Amino acid sequence: MANEVILTAENIHVAFADRVIIEDASFGIHAGDKLGIVGVNGCGKTTLLKVISGILRPATGQITTRKDLKIAYLQQDPDVDPNCTVLNHVIPSDPKIRKEEHHYKAMLTRLGMDLYDTPLGILSGGQRRKVDLAKELAHEPDLLLMDEPTNHLDLDSIEWLQDYLINTKSALIFVTHDRYFLDSICNRILNIEHTELFFHEGNYSEYLRGKLLREQDKLRKETRRQAQLSKELAWLARGAKARATKPKNHVDRVKELLSKSYLISNQDLDISFQTDRMGRTILELHNLSKSYGSNTLFENIDHNFQPLERIGLLGPNGCGKTTLLRLIVGEEKPDLGSIKVGINTHFSYYKQEEDSFNPTLSVYDYIAQYAESIRSADGTRITATEMLNRFLFDAKMQQMKLSSLSGGERKRLYLLKSLMFGANFIILDEPTNDLDIRTLEILEDYLDAFKGCLLIVSHDRYFLDRTVDYLFIFENGKLRKFAGNYSDYLLVKRYEEEEKVASTQTKIMRPKQAIKGLNYNEQREFALLETEIENLENKLNLCEEKLSERGLNHQQYEDLAKEIASLEARHDQAFSRWVELSEKEQDL
Repeated sequence: MANEVILTAENIHVAFADRVIIEDASFGIHAGDKLGIVGVNGCGKTTLLKVISGILRPATGQITTRKDLKIAYLQQDPDVDPNCTVLNHVIPSDPKIRKEEHHYKAMLTRLGMDLYDTPLGILSGGQRRKVDLAKELAHEPDLLLMDEPTNHLDLDSIEWLQDYLINTKSALIFVTHDRYFLDSICNRILNIEHTELFFHEGNYSEYLRGKLLREQDKLRKETRRQAQLSKELAWLARGAKARATKPKNHVDRVKELLSKSYLISNQDLDISFQTDRMGRTILELHNLSKSYGSNTLFENIDHNFQPLERIGLLGPNGCGKTTLLRLIVGEEKPDLGSIKVGINTHFSYYKQEEDSFNPTLSVYDYIAQYAESIRSADGTRITATEMLNRFLFDAKMQQMKLSSLSGGERKRLYLLKSLMFGANFIILDEPTNDLDIRTLEILEDYLDAFKGCLLIVSHDRYFLDRTVDYLFIFENGKLRKFAGNYSDYLLVKRYEEEEKVASTQTKIMRPKQAIKGLNYNEQREFALLETEIENLENKLNLCEEKLSERGLNHQQYEDLAKEIASLEARHDQAFSRWVELSEKEQDL
């Protein structure tokens, strides 16, 4: 039953040292819930998932689940044995819950992973993510917990996963920065703010509409408060004599108004830095090719970048997107071709993984080692302390060790380091991983106003739609250039796929009308076979169309595969008999 309560949390309190993460939270999860968790980095989203999964015990409070509730938890970066093979990783070690091997192979195949005997240690990040996803989805849990499930996945896999989760009967609780993903799947939103949990009915769009109404209501209350405060302050300005004529509680009322505000507004990130002007030559790519051993990533890539070009790179995991970025900034060399960088072109390269991370450094020391001051877009010199404040790192957080920060807080810090030197060509490799939605919105606004070139690798469809107007799409080692954003490309891609299916559908040879030379019974059988073959072909086409649809669960996938096999066997038998009768007629 969709309304059945499958999990309850009572008075959950979680703290790390003197930092309270979740304070006295109580809530329930229903069987039909698809709950998306949002909040700023470090607010406790991952912590809450760990508490629900049982990995982390709260300081106080308890979690109660329905009897025999099956829970699966996809962590952001689970620990695995690098020598374990893909299939062995996905198959549970407990024989009580283990299913037939084909069940796990089917789930891997649907995620585009058929490397069953490959060790996990040599897989790419995207391939590892698919394997981890297959492991949890194949478990077919009653409650599925996911922490940033779209991280490292290619866009086709994200589209498939989105459709799968829309149609699954499992209850879902997940953390994601992907706003399209949230909007399509959720029927509830949980916002964690200042250690408190706030639940909202509906998807992400409905949550934003409700948030807007709540902020408008706060604004009205604040306007009234300001009007009353102005009146009281005017009275205070009359002097001690006037104040003496008023009762003491009037003064207390002013103090209350001064200390209270309905608008505790979120601090915005200010990331406007001084940039250099570009020259006539920006960046030229000439016939670039790159391989690793026998694996050819891409060939003959050509492009001359123009001022203010904003390009997104798309393609499946392992196609060479990050490699191309590394070639551009000089971290790798092409096998063939050349790269010409303009004299006045200065890159800012935000990598997927920060390679200079020292956990013993404080937040302040991490930034100060690169620059203790920098110039903003208006030419004002600002200190490292001020820069960090603008990036939501207050004085207390600036003294924290990097090892104490959440993954998202470290990413935000790395973003500051990557952007603060005022480059005029920004290269971002999966910048949305681990960043909270609020930081992403500010980053998007910054990139809107950025007066330079932009080259982005991202699996975040909303982020691509907001920031780029041109796409480079890796297709079988070649680069396809597309004028438009991701939603434009998706529309064209689906149209092309439909056209391809329509043009390549071939009909199996139809039997001709019954002919002379056969006896009456054979002529009748011949005619019936023609109708039977046509009906079987129609059924096969229908099943194949269903099989290509998104959102099929594992059982539906297996049922269709069995039906297709049965129909093909019947078709082969009928067609063989038709050929036999046809040859007999010709012999006569």
